[in-house]
Amino acid sequence: MGGPVQAATTHVITPADTITIPGVAEPLSLLLPPGLTALREKALTLQRQPQPPIPEIRLADARAWSEHTDSEDWLVWRARRCAERLRAMPIDLEPGEGIVGKPLLRHPAPDEAPALQAAEKVLATIPPYPGGDAGHFHPDYEKLLTLGVSGIIREIQERSRRPDLTGEQRTFYEACRIVMEGLSTLIRRIADGCDAMCQRDPNDAPRWRTLSRVCRRVATERPVTFHEALQLLFAAEIALWFGEDHGLASPGRIDQTLRPFYDADLAAGRTTRQEAFELLCCLYIHMNRILWPGSAVAVMVGGRDRHGQDVTNDLTYLAMAARQATRLVYPTVGLVWHKGSPDALMNFAMRVLATGCGDPAFFNDDVISHGLRDHGASEPDSHNYVNSTCVEIKVAGASNIWVTCPYFNLPQGLLDVLNAVTAGTITEPTSFAELQEQVRQNLAGKVRAAAESADRVWQQRAKTGCFPLASCFIADCLDKGQDFDRGGARYNWVENSFVGLANLADSLLAVRNLVYERRELGLKEFQAILQRNYEGHEPLRQRILNLLPHYGNDNPEADSLAADWADFLIQTTEANTVGPHRYVPGFFCWIMHERLGSETGATPDGRLAHRPLADGAGAAQGREQNGPTASVLSTTAWNHRAVLGGLVHNLKLSKSLLTNASNLNAARRVIETYLRRGGFEIQVNVAGRETLLEAQAHPEQYQDLLVRVAGYSDYFVHLNRNMQDEVIARTEHEV
Repeated sequence: MGGPVQAATTHVITPADTITIPGVAEPLSLLLPPGLTALREKALTLQRQPQPPIPEIRLADARAWSEHTDSEDWLVWRARRCAERLRAMPIDLEPGEGIVGKPLLRHPAPDEAPALQAAEKVLATIPPYPGGDAGHFHPDYEKLLTLGVSGIIREIQERSRRPDLTGEQRTFYEACRIVMEGLSTLIRRIADGCDAMCQRDPNDAPRWRTLSRVCRRVATERPVTFHEALQLLFAAEIALWFGEDHGLASPGRIDQTLRPFYDADLAAGRTTRQEAFELLCCLYIHMNRILWPGSAVAVMVGGRDRHGQDVTNDLTYLAMAARQATRLVYPTVGLVWHKGSPDALMNFAMRVLATGCGDPAFFNDDVISHGLRDHGASEPDSHNYVNSTCVEIKVAGASNIWVTCPYFNLPQGLLDVLNAVTAGTITEPTSFAELQEQVRQNLAGKVRAAAESADRVWQQRAKTGCFPLASCFIADCLDKGQDFDRGGARYNWVENSFVGLANLADSLLAVRNLVYERRELGLKEFQAILQRNYEGHEPLRQRILNLLPHYGNDNPEADSLAADWADFLIQTTEANTVGPHRYVPGFFCWIMHERLGSETGATPDGRLAHRPLADGAGAAQGREQNGPTASVLSTTAWNHRAVLGGLVHNLKLSKSLLTNASNLNAARRVIETYLRRGGFEIQVNVAGRETLLEAQAHPEQYQDLLVRVAGYSDYFVHLNRNMQDEVIARTEHEV
């Protein structure tokens, strides 16, 4: 069980004590009750430490594998492993929780070392996991909350009785039964823990009895109340994360999946908005106890339902307000925008954004839904998607989609050609067109090789992957009687991501200008300067940075070149096939712009060696000189519809955004200009340069200062110095 922990030192941009939801008379209090405040502070403190493991899981895996025989089907073994984990995983219960069931993370005790060492020897005999993506996962919460655990078990039993089943299908349904019963066992164990807490915490015994009652109901029956639905959702998250290694499963579109329960509770007088809000805040806080900074977990709200109607409701606002109240790194909140999004919703979103929490990010439903239909999604499914942690898109509850497989370093493709020219392994191009063609061949070869590698992994996953629990929550696995990894999901594809588009475009512009048009430098001479990291050539570097055209300034020359390259990369990706579907492109970078940049030498755009690459699909850091509108015009100079692998436009606005309604409206106009022109996603930082520099100097005072990085949010003080400098270097726009 959790114990006391010293409170973290925090620097908070204090929100107003209350917030008003459009159409609701009574204000909502943003002040967390003492129990949630303590949980929030503990989460913030623990995130400053390395994440401990769960020793019981390794021991459970070894026990399950020790019982495996050659005659046992692989699917059944995978199901038994999951169920054994859910039976053995310790539960961490703490005062103040409104929903319960997070695992107890701890370092092994010294006396556990022999058992763990023996377990590792057993586990070393398991066929290796093939790889590929399984963490970015979003289950069909709507089905789970409608049927409940027992309803899904009944469906499995009914389907398993069909007379025309193959042997593999019968085995599949047996595996599904095992894992669903394991989930039920986990929830009953959580209830048992709550009963025990009545004795350990007698002053709060009524609350623990309520939590036990909620858990015992959803362990078998379908939820009826908002509290029960949220508890079942969280229990399923825990089972997926720790029982079957879907370590980035997200709560997803909670303003739709939880709405029937919320509306019914309000109508019946079973809950209030404030009580529901505090339960959401508890969910948010808990996400920070099971995932450490540097990654992402997402909530997505707004948008349209399967019938194309706007879904805005109380929970849409509560989900954003919970982000403002908790101010922890997880979960980020994405708002799905479409041309019919209510003005009140956008105004509310801007006020939340102005608090400095970095949320919401804005996703374009008109672009994304069309892109999904291009890939075979039905009209209803095309509006029911989630951002898979950062900005990667998948249909909710129906997808086996791998994301960021892999990240590609675009400027390295140019450097490879320049290095080959210098080394004499390829003929020096005599024209800019010839140079571009050589770079295209280089990058196309990398894309093709990555697709072939991913395809091999995809095929192997059907043999030694497989996820029975995921299969219970993904359409159409139960209908087909096929595992998630064996073609059961409705939608199956792999997404990649290209990093450094702006660096590539700006570098090619510099080469064209200096080498092929003005002939001030030879290609080999330019390469020699790059290899010396511009040492002795700082005036040249400053000319490149300050006098040549750059993508991100609504410059036709630069934007046209970037658009040509984006189109080429999209077409090159889609010319390949992975598994049953064409390869799907993306243009975002998570933290890879810093990691790849640290491995990349100086580039012709004036970027020094080992510095971060551009942080998204917009301009490189600090090169936007013509204001935020020009910046978004450049990024939308090319078509985003195909990039379901995700695309980020980072916008950094000055503190003037916080001052008055006029500035908020101006910022909103910039965001909506981007979206109306077909922008995929846009996210905003409002922490100014002075604040960030102060946080670098005094990190202990800014432990909860959040910044948008490149598709996700992170604590500024947790970023390495290189990444901190990159965020500071971004152009800070006035509005």
